[in-house]
Amino acid sequence: MNCENPAEIKITDKQSLIHLGSLDSFDITEGGKKAARLILDYLDSKNNNKLQKAIRIYDEIIPNENFGGEYTALEWLCKYFLADDSVKEELTQKPMVNSFRHMMTDNDYDNLRTYLKYKYHIVEYGPGDNTEMKARMRFLEDYILFSNPDRERWETTRENMEKFNLKEGMHIADVGSGPGYYSFRFADVVGDSGKVYAIETNPRHLEYLRKYVSDYDIKNVEVVESSFDGIGLSKDIKVDVVYMCSLYHNVYAAFTDAERDSFAASIRNALKEGGRLIIVDNDLVTGETLPYHGPYVNKQMLISQLWYYGFKLTDTFQFTPQRYVLLFDMVDIPEKTSRSSMADEKTILVNSSASLVRYRIIGTSTSGYTKRGKKVGRIMYEGFAENNESKLREACKGFEELYPLERVGDDYTALMWFIEYRLASKERREEMTSDELTAYYCSHFADNDFERLKQYLFYKFHLELPDPDDASEDTNFEYSGKEFSVQTLNEWNEFLVFNNPNRYMWEKTVEMLQYINIREGETVADIGCGGGYFTWQFSKAAGRNGKVYATEINKEALKYVEGFKKQNKVKNIIPLTAKMNDACLPENSIDTVFMCSMYHAVYITDIEFVKDQFIDSLHKALKKDGRLIIVDNNITEKGVPSYYGPGIMPELIIAQLSYYGFKLVDSLSLIPQRFVLIFRQDENYKPQ
Repeated sequence: MNCENPAEIKITDKQSLIHLGSLDSFDITEGGKKAARLILDYLDSKNNNKLQKAIRIYDEIIPNENFGGEYTALEWLCKYFLADDSVKEELTQKPMVNSFRHMMTDNDYDNLRTYLKYKYHIVEYGPGDNTEMKARMRFLEDYILFSNPDRERWETTRENMEKFNLKEGMHIADVGSGPGYYSFRFADVVGDSGKVYAIETNPRHLEYLRKYVSDYDIKNVEVVESSFDGIGLSKDIKVDVVYMCSLYHNVYAAFTDAERDSFAASIRNALKEGGRLIIVDNDLVTGETLPYHGPYVNKQMLISQLWYYGFKLTDTFQFTPQRYVLLFDMVDIPEKTSRSSMADEKTILVNSSASLVRYRIIGTSTSGYTKRGKKVGRIMYEGFAENNESKLREACKGFEELYPLERVGDDYTALMWFIEYRLASKERREEMTSDELTAYYCSHFADNDFERLKQYLFYKFHLELPDPDDASEDTNFEYSGKEFSVQTLNEWNEFLVFNNPNRYMWEKTVEMLQYINIREGETVADIGCGGGYFTWQFSKAAGRNGKVYATEINKEALKYVEGFKKQNKVKNIIPLTAKMNDACLPENSIDTVFMCSMYHAVYITDIEFVKDQFIDSLHKALKKDGRLIIVDNNITEKGVPSYYGPGIMPELIIAQLSYYGFKLVDSLSLIPQRFVLIFRQDENYKPQ
């Protein structure tokens, strides 16, 4: 890569350039689960043989299964429990190791027991979401990974720190410090004349950091709470180094453009003249080498993006294939140009600071509404609760003005439909629900005097909080799950959005369906069918001689489709439970495989062997002349509102699928936020 202008990213194989999300069901192996049970047995029986068996398992599986995961930390605990008192005392002389020991052993090993039971599915979460327990588990997962006393074993921490060239007296911002693994090491290096800012957003990490600083009377570490729009330092604080470890992959993919712009600006504001930005993150690994256990991002993506934020790469090193370090100097911000494009089928030209992927989930309980959006949502709720038609009309007008600007593809147009339905005459209501799926959708939210819709409005717009006139612009809220599960609220959002009769307003659905052109008698697979919006369109187009497989891993969504099919006696829809690694379709049976707003998840969240198996299952299901059609959400130009949810450059999909034996034969983009790609199989490609 040319570091003077790092504009090109070469795609050399079928691996995704970025991976986020949980591995969970695919990384819980029999060996890991057996070792966890043995540790739990030891905690009850104090039978040392249990620990010795667990250690033998870890010695066998650590090099083969779980690079950078929890195994080395759990094996360290096994050895600690087996050690005699003098060795235990020696092992826990360092404050961070002693703190780790207390975290895992206090209160009859409560944290360790909880982690092992839920991590390895020995105990499952109870009814609803168990929101509090999941938050606790997220903290424990981070803590065990990052505060691992044996972290040096896989990360080569000392070698990395030597290359950082830190000096006594420096001021360092450790952004996304977690429980402070690097913060407190930096504090030892910079000494009493230096200072470290341990910067975090997670309340549980912040609580731990503050207690640690207090318990060990650490004078040169200041704990700072930050947010997504900046690193959290006040404008008068200047540092020599801004450091981020295992964080920038989230900044790259999970932040909005505005959040990332603000975040980058806050780094520039915090750095002294001549200061450095140091990023440590996880690389994708090719060949036989064990990949990192967790998220990764191709380093060229970060180098290219940070170039446009005014950070020039000056050095990079990598002591293991799974982990890299990037060192940047702050320079003038170069002129931004257009969105990224392709030089050829395998080369991405990066022309701005925009990310090539975006992984913001549309159905999450945190609303993300603007102040005006919250206000309009409140007016709509009051209109329904008070039977106030004037307020309903005011809310409809507000949503109509807002939806093209801030929540393209989300719930505003659906809420407009329900307002129109509520205000409509009996005759107009019958006309609005003449389509069977629309009638089923309407009933789902409007029965019992719009009870479910009013609940959705109340909790999604967090109306128990102050009126937006009295609240700050950045008021955040995450639904607690106490009244009903967070999962339920998210499912309502998905049904409301994806089966929205008004989705044509932003998607140009009619024109898109005409372009896709499902013919009478076709067999179609709607992969990730959700509430069946496209399933129903395909069912009508394919007719009585056709067939539509509605596949889902979400059982609640599939139940919704099955209920619609049964109520309306639809004969050519076949609901089908799929797997992440298998579409579960009959072989050589499908004319058209269709995936809407789904391939980004395959690209971003599926680990490689899962993705390999899933795409091979599509090959096996397709007839020789079958089509693969992908509809997904584009990365828009700066200044053009993006789809409110995940997104991906179509060029990434085109390049990846070319390695999987699919050739692009046509494409369409009716709006900036959406694209359609049509592929045919390469006759010479052999599924694995």
